[in-house]
Amino acid sequence: GKPAPDAYLEAARRLGVEPSRCVAVEDSTNGIRSAHAAGMRVIAIPNPAFPPPDEVLALAAVVLESIAALEPSVVDG
Repeated sequence: GKPAPDAYLEAARRLGVEPSRCVAVEDSTNGIRSAHAAGMRVIAIPNPAFPPPDEVLALAAVVLESIAALEPSVVDG
């Protein structure tokens, strides 16, 4: 389970894609840590009720305030 990267690594394997070519969208501390540990680019959309600490948000390539801000250009990096 999270924050171990296993679930993300398995998803990439099943898709036939290297984890480094994947993007994970996460809202939780353990989710961000898990995706980062898998070597994926992380887009964090923090849950306002349980915001991850700053040191965890620093693992994300991008931090958005809401899902509405998630556009293709953000995913493409």
